[in-house]
Amino acid sequence: MQEKRYSRQRETIYENLKNRYDHPTAMELYMSVRDELPNLSLGTLYRNLSVLRDSGKIIGLTLGGEEHFDANTNQHYHFKCTLCGRYFDLLTESLDPSIMNMCLQNFDGEADGYSLIFYGKCGECKKH
Repeated sequence: MQEKRYSRQRETIYENLKNRYDHPTAMELYMSVRDELPNLSLGTLYRNLSVLRDSGKIIGLTLGGEEHFDANTNQHYHFKCTLCGRYFDLLTESLDPSIMNMCLQNFDGEADGYSLIFYGKCGECKKH
């Protein structure tokens, strides 16, 4: 789907997402862009997130029952800190494609991709 006309608010939201790897929720993103966009409403934020997602510039991930947003649309893996609850991108090469085939060998269906989440303590939480 084609993105709507240029919007400074949308571009600011997108740039904020591109520069982070913690997969913020809409509220976390809202708090992060408020200094730059003091008149931004939650409704406008949600509309712009929908436009960005529908145009393929970002992805929405339902993690822990809440939607998180990610500007990295390439196949990649995630890490969830079980102490602070944050999600992070794992910047690594792709796993062997045969893993998906192995996992689906007894399933009568077709997968388009997969999501892999590792769990544990992030670097900050590990220090405490």
